[in-house]
Amino acid sequence: MLPQAQLLAKQVAEGPTFGNTMTKRMLAMEWAMSVEEAIEAEAVAQALCMTTADFERAFEAFANKVNPVFRGD
Repeated sequence: MLPQAQLLAKQVAEGPTFGNTMTKRMLAMEWAMSVEEAIEAEAVAQALCMTTADFERAFEAFANKVNPVFRGD
């Protein structure tokens, strides 16, 4: 169980910092929203994430079928 937890922690740490932060923020806020408000908040969060350099790297990596390297920007 510990090796699996360590692997998951490593994957999260190597992921897109801004995207992970936004996901955590949305999870904390959406419990108090209506479905419509939550959908709108998610759309805004996704639009913000798409303005980052990490998003561009992820898109390019996906298109080239390689693993992205995130830098937190």
